[in-house]
This record gives sequence, structure tokens and C-alpha cells, in this order.
Amino acid sequence: MIQESSAGKSSDDKERCGLPASRKRTFTAMAGTNENDAQLSENLASGSYETQTRRLGSVMDPRRGYQGNESLILVGFVGAGKRTLGLIASAALQRELIDYDILFKQTTGVQPGDYIDTYGPERYQLLEYEITTDVIERKRTGAVLVGFFKVLRGKNSMTLRELCKTNPVILIRRDIDRHPDFLRYQEKFTRAHRVSNILYGRYSNFDFFNITQPDGEGIRAPLKLKQTERDFKRFLNSVFGQSSRLLHSADPLSISYTHALQVPLSWLGDVKSDLSELECGADAVNVILDGDVENPNTLAHRISKHISFLRRHTRLPIIFDIGTSENPNNKYYEDLLEIGLRQAPDMVMVSLNFTAHADTLTAAKGHAKIIGTWHTSTWSHVWETTEWQAMYEKARMLGCDAIRITSASGSMLDNLECLRIIHAANKSLDIPIIGYNTDAQGRTSVCFNLILSPVVLPSMPHNGVTLRQAQQALHSSYFLSKKHFTIVGKTVSYSLSPHMHNSAYSACGMPHVYDSLQVDSLSSVQRLLEEGKRDGIVVSLPYKTDILKMLDEVDPDARCIGAVNTVVIEKDYISDQPMKRPILKGYNTDYIGIMNCIQLNLSPANSVKQGTSALIIGAGGMARAAIYACVQVGIQNVCIFNRTRENAHKLTEYYDGLSTSGWGKSLSLSVLEILDSPWPTQLRQPTVIVSCIAPDTPATFSIPEKWLCSNTGGVFIELAYTPLATPFTKQMQSKVSRGWILVDGSEVLVEQGVAQFEILTRRPAPVYVMRDAVQRRHAAVHSGYPGNP
Repeated sequence: MIQESSAGKSSDDKERCGLPASRKRTFTAMAGTNENDAQLSENLASGSYETQTRRLGSVMDPRRGYQGNESLILVGFVGAGKRTLGLIASAALQRELIDYDILFKQTTGVQPGDYIDTYGPERYQLLEYEITTDVIERKRTGAVLVGFFKVLRGKNSMTLRELCKTNPVILIRRDIDRHPDFLRYQEKFTRAHRVSNILYGRYSNFDFFNITQPDGEGIRAPLKLKQTERDFKRFLNSVFGQSSRLLHSADPLSISYTHALQVPLSWLGDVKSDLSELECGADAVNVILDGDVENPNTLAHRISKHISFLRRHTRLPIIFDIGTSENPNNKYYEDLLEIGLRQAPDMVMVSLNFTAHADTLTAAKGHAKIIGTWHTSTWSHVWETTEWQAMYEKARMLGCDAIRITSASGSMLDNLECLRIIHAANKSLDIPIIGYNTDAQGRTSVCFNLILSPVVLPSMPHNGVTLRQAQQALHSSYFLSKKHFTIVGKTVSYSLSPHMHNSAYSACGMPHVYDSLQVDSLSSVQRLLEEGKRDGIVVSLPYKTDILKMLDEVDPDARCIGAVNTVVIEKDYISDQPMKRPILKGYNTDYIGIMNCIQLNLSPANSVKQGTSALIIGAGGMARAAIYACVQVGIQNVCIFNRTRENAHKLTEYYDGLSTSGWGKSLSLSVLEILDSPWPTQLRQPTVIVSCIAPDTPATFSIPEKWLCSNTGGVFIELAYTPLATPFTKQMQSKVSRGWILVDGSEVLVEQGVAQFEILTRRPAPVYVMRDAVQRRHAAVHSGYPGNP
């Protein structure tokens, strides 16, 4: 949970108010007592390249292969937001937060700045060292440390250097010109900020750029820190080796025609760039360093900033690519590689001509996957050359997860030779091989390469092949087949799903078709499954439960919910049956849509904790999915209200039976018998409310005020989207000023639709395209409503 610490306001709040006097004195002491290091750092900023690189640290030094319980240490310049990020990390990792300033005051009775005024900086440094080493000895695991190592010199710097070998030490970066005291102390702040980043960069092993959030106004104001929370959680997942791979999409390194979106660093830094292009349907994002050679210290800050923006605007795995222009055996290449590894990317491109030792690179890469790169002059007899054999052996020694081989084609026939060689290699070698020609004539080889083919941004078609073009080439050449999907149910004519999915297929260059079919019986659904003309169906009411008995496999989540809304029809026939038929696999994406909307819109002040409660209105199939979504985000207390109380009790009995059958989840369900029922006294007021009433039976009542008494508001989710302005959404509009965030049914539709797209196609969904399609279609068909922006 993100809340104000006992030391006072969050970093963002303090920055708006200016530095307190005690923190200014600490800042002055930090800058003033580092005169030798500061002078060296100033020399770095203005001296020769050779001098600069000698001061940077080396890819040979850091170790990043953490197991998951090591204590985090957040360091950085004053006002970078370390305390706020520490609170986020503490809640996300379920660890103790240890704040140096609070600990120092508990030990001495005064703040660090006041202590310096009384006893001087030298005595302060000795005490700081004693407090710091004592904490480190006791808290090597299970904690988040913020505010430590204010003065980096002598024993303190050596302690932090040693700590990097066993624990993740994260340098928190931030733009200095956003600091409220910057204009008053511009020269001093600029110098101290540069010195701080250089010194902390030498004694840390990760970078995280904390993007300053604008002051929030209006109905989304409670979500001011939500995006920061998501960014930092994703970063921590990479630090500790939790994959960024999308759950229902193919592994980017699998032999299944995956694509890497090529994103120049300069494009990320251009304010005119449309960041929605990042979600174009590619399998990964490849950040490429472009531009002239520059000071690694300033480049590190820029790379960290742009990769943070990248994390914010895409869900895809991130690949760090230095490019092909640098000599891999010069010091600048090594520095660039170290800068990239500090960002905790999912994958890193490393030249196989690089002379790093296998054990040092393995230690430095942490949990990032390594793609070894090699450029050959010709594809002719490539596997027979001694150079290739040396490169392949080196890739094995470095533990490469894939090898990328490129060449320049001399003719169109070279593309065919390239494809023949690469396809054969992927059948015989134990390391996946990526291979294509890099010039304009090589676009054919790019389209038909099997793994992480490079595709360019939709706005840069002149630079190469776009994802849309690559997919069109694969489908028009019958390398990939056209698919047909249908949504079925008793009332599906109003559904926006066909338009949403077909817009996504078109944007991605897929010839797939998604249509609708109204059916009056379960037997009609069964005939669709058996006829073999479709590749999947989407199941609407009232068949989501009854269809389970027709399926060969059911996803564990759908099995727990007891309902399926997505069926994949695999044409790999079951051979041991008397009559061959497709394999039918069932999934539930309803709960994913609800779960994502809870996670995206529940403000940091209402972060899920042990006592969090939820209210579910309704007791049908969608209510089952809503309860399951609540459990998945960690909510243990759920109350149900339904006009027919017997159905509400049946729903509690269902989940009670699930718990006794070994489900392994902690869940307490209560039924609110009537609208006059008080909220249970043993439970906190709900901060999550989900309306699961069918659109054809709109509510004729209001949610009782005594169930809406959360002091911090919460998130209200309406599943119906026809119309958007339901009685409940109209009622909850008046609660926005009290911290309630309203989520209409169209947002839930998009979130579950994204999961559905990826289940049906095994490809990442173009999220922005799908969201825009729903908004435009709904605006064209239905009257608008003044809801959330």
C-alpha cells in the first residue's frame, strides 16, 4: 500500500513544497564533503573520453543474478523519489521498509541535517557508517532500504561497492529541472545532480528513471502515482527474473514467425512521436542506440529515461541493442553494454566478437536473455567455415539464448539461400537461429525469417518492413493460414467484439474474420464446434457453463470459475478416437478483463491489503468471474448482493465447495440479504465494486449509501456497455469527488478482448487499435454519455 510514511509527506509532495531546512543542510553536506570526488566528476564531464571511461565501472564488475529475497537498496540524488518507490517496492514484494532518516532520528533524536549543524560532517559520517553497516548486517534479505549512503566517500563507498555483489542497488534517476528548487539553485543543483549520478552510478548495478507525474486533477487524480507503481513493479520483476512475456502469446524466441519492433532511441526522445505505435502487434521491442558518440554519463541518463517511457507505453519484452556500428572490443562498446544491462531489459544483443569471458557476462546479465550477433559476408557454405564454428562455440560458452546472423544480399536469390540455411539450422542446432539480409533487397528474408524478424514502426515504412507488411506476406504466401472466429449466443447482435477484433486483424495484416451468430440452443453451438469450419468461437450468454462438457481441455482458471467464454479449435486432430475431430480448448477471459480493470484503476491509496473488501452486485456467471478476479488480485473479503437472494447463496456455496476441494485460496464470502442490510461490522468498507447485472435487466435500485462509506473511495466497475450510462454509473458519478474511479463496460470489453485476441491468434494484441475501435463504434451506434475521459 502506498501511504505517507511516519517521516511525513511523499517525495512528490515534498518537491512541490521545496526542501525542508534539514534536508537542505543534508544536501549541502553531501555536496560539500565530497569535494575530491566532485572535482574528479567535474573532470569527467569535461575531460577526454579515455578519462571518462576509466571512471565508469565495467561490465566485468556487477553481478545481477538475484534469487528474489535479497534486500533492495535505493540510492540517488535528493528528491529523486526514493521513499515513494520504497513504499511501492515494500508493498509489491511484501518486505519491511527501512527509512534511514526515520532510523537516524530514532537513534539520535534529531534529523541528519540538524546533527551535522551540531557536530559537524566528519562526526556525522562516522555515525552514518555505523548505522548503515549495522542495518546491512541484519537486513541482507527481506527488506527495502531507502535514504542510506547519503555521503559516498571512504568506508561508505566501499561498503556500497561490496553490497552490489550480493544485493540489487538501484540508482533512482530523475530530471533535475523538475525540482522546485532548481531555479533558485540552478548552478549548484545541476553540478550536484551530475556528480551524484556519476558517483552513485559507480556504486550501484541498476538504473531506474522515475518519471515525474503531473499534478492530478479531475476524476483520475487519485491515480497520480498509479503509473509509477506499475512501472517500478515491472522493473522489479525484471530485476528478480520474472518474465515480461505475455501470458497467452507465443514465446518471442520460439520458432513461430515472431517479430521485434525496431525503435531508435532518438524516436523515443522525440516529443512528436506517437507512442501508441509501440503496441502494433509485435512480439518484442528492440531499442536501438542511434546518433553520435557521446559522453557515457549523459547517455546513461538519457537511455534510462527513454526505457522508462518505453516500459510505460508497452507491455512487450524489451531488447537492448547497441547496433552494428560499434567495434565490440573497444571500451565504449563495453560501457554501452553495461548501461543497457543496468536497465534490467528482458533481452540484450551482444556481438559474438566481444571478448568478455563467459562467467563475467553471465554474472553481469542477471536474468536478461542474451542474443549473440554475428555478421557474415556470404551465406554460401556458412556452416562449414571455421569462423562460424568459432562463433557457435562461443555462443554456447556465453549461454546465448539465440544467435542472430545477418548478411548483405547480392541478389534476390540470396534471400532464398538465407531462408533455406536458417530453416535447416533451426531443425538441427540446439540454439535458435535468427537470420536475414540487412539491405533493401533483403526484405524477403526479413518477412520469412522465423524468429524476431525486425519490423519498423508503422510511421517509418521507408526504413524497412512493417509488421502489417510482414504478416501480409506470410499469409498471402500461405506460410500462415487465415482463421475464422465467431461469437455465438442468444443476443449477440449488439456486440462490439466483431468490430474490435476485425480492426485489430486489419492493423496487424492478418486476413482473419470474426463474425457473430445468434443461436437458440446448445446443440447449435455443438454443431459449430464439430463442423470444422472455424478456428475458435466466443461464447456469450447463456451457454458459458453448459459448454464445458463439450471440451477436451479447460484452462484451470475457467475450470475454477465454472464457465468458458473462449474456445480454441485446434486442427491437430485427436488420433486415438474412432472418428478424428479437432481438439477443443476452453478459456475464460471475462475474469481477466475485470481483474485488469481493478489493477489499472485501483488507486495507490486503496492498494489491496489483508483487510480489503469488495462488493459484487449480481449472482450470475459474470459474478462468478468477478469474484475470481477479486481473489486473483488478493482480495479475501467479498460481499454479494442479488435481488434473488437464493442465487447469491448458491454462489457462496459454489466457492465454499471450491475451497474445500483443495483450491488453496483464502476467501470469505458474505451475502447482503436486502438493501437495508448494514455493511458487515467486521469488514472494511468496500473499495472495489463490480456490477454484474445483465444489460437486458437493468437495475431498478440504487446502491445503499451505507455501502459506499470508504474514506478513500475505490473503483466501481460496470460490466454492461449498452448503454454506457447505466443507473449505477449515473449514481456513482456523484462519488467521483470522494476518490471513486468509474470504469464502464467498454473498458472491460477491451481488456478481456486483448486477452481473447492473444488466446485465439497466439500473437500480442494491438491494444490501442482495439480501444480506439470500441470507442469509435460505440460513439457511432449509441448516444454518448459524460463518463470518464
